[in-house]
Amino acid sequence: MTAKTMDPAVPPHVDPARVYVFDLFLDERLKDDVHDGLKRLHRDAPDIFYTPLNGGHWMVMRHQMVSDILKDFEHFSNEEMDIPRMGNTYKMIPLNLDPPDHTPYRAILMRYFSPRRIQELEGKLHAMARLHIDPVLAAGRCDIAAVGTAFPVHVFMQMMGLPAERFDEFRTLVVEYFGLAPVARRNGIRAWVFDLMETYINERREDPRDDIISWLATEEINGKKMSMEELQSICFLLFVAGLDTVANAISFSMNHLAKDEALQARLAADPKMLPNFVEESLRRYSIVNGSRTVKQDFEYAGVLFKAGDMVCCSNPGAGMDERANPDPMRFDLDRVGRQHTAFSVGPHMCVGHYLARAEMRIFTEEWLKSVPSFRPVPGEKPVPRAGKVMSIKHVEVEWDRVAVPA
Repeated sequence: MTAKTMDPAVPPHVDPARVYVFDLFLDERLKDDVHDGLKRLHRDAPDIFYTPLNGGHWMVMRHQMVSDILKDFEHFSNEEMDIPRMGNTYKMIPLNLDPPDHTPYRAILMRYFSPRRIQELEGKLHAMARLHIDPVLAAGRCDIAAVGTAFPVHVFMQMMGLPAERFDEFRTLVVEYFGLAPVARRNGIRAWVFDLMETYINERREDPRDDIISWLATEEINGKKMSMEELQSICFLLFVAGLDTVANAISFSMNHLAKDEALQARLAADPKMLPNFVEESLRRYSIVNGSRTVKQDFEYAGVLFKAGDMVCCSNPGAGMDERANPDPMRFDLDRVGRQHTAFSVGPHMCVGHYLARAEMRIFTEEWLKSVPSFRPVPGEKPVPRAGKVMSIKHVEVEWDRVAVPA
């Protein structure tokens, strides 16, 4: 069974006026430009609609509604988040736990990804960015998505204590996991990563190092060391998130930047605007379509949600909502009152958002130091991936001159 499942009957509680056929993975509107395709739903579909594809689920497209649902853990649970459903064979702690159960685990992870800790990593992040950028400069051309992907993934692997030589193997698995792999294959990947993490956890218990796996192995919850299953679950979440999400965000932001010479010139001349660039990129090119399971019957915004319903909250749709961001498809470095949910909101806001923002800013800064002007390669077309976590690859760019970094 692939991601596109057989179409089930529409549940009787769903208002027929709310039914709109849309495939989160394979819809024709998403083939060329996933964000433009999602934006069309604001015009063509109800703000909250039910699609019978991929097991049947709700889609929520507007910023305020997405924010409300993501914050409301009393009615919308994180326990089951897969579309189509995978049977919840493995939990991702703390993501698949609702408050208050998730809180102590989240508190532990936040220590490793706090603003202070990320600030301490700034020098290493700049050096790591240069390690990936410098080798491509002489060629005058590269796949900027590949370079931009390698940087945050290698950073994360180093933080976790994963062997750098397994980059290609691990990255390929995660891309497959978030793509169109059959449910059985995705469960197989989960099982493989759980086994892998057990090996690394046992190694760190015997021989601790300066990495996240070693630190986690010493942590306690309610006065007790975490079990192997808890540690595997946390490490699995870090593995799939750390090897994919920031890489995709950088790829989308650099794809946009390559097509805007004026923006390149402004950022190169005024690096203080880079945080604005990052936030506008996150708004315009959010990548995660978050999901929840309805815990109890609940009516919201005129929609009757029944216990067990799957709900997909489109963070890209939220960022492109003209009700929250006027003229939303325009990339505006000076946008006032910018609103987005790129890292989710509420108790499950991404623990790695400080690191992600720093990586996006630093990669762009270091790239523009050496390549202050670049452009897409004529005739080359980036390849988007739709789904729960959206991506873009093969972003070929070229340049005429290279500056020498100070």
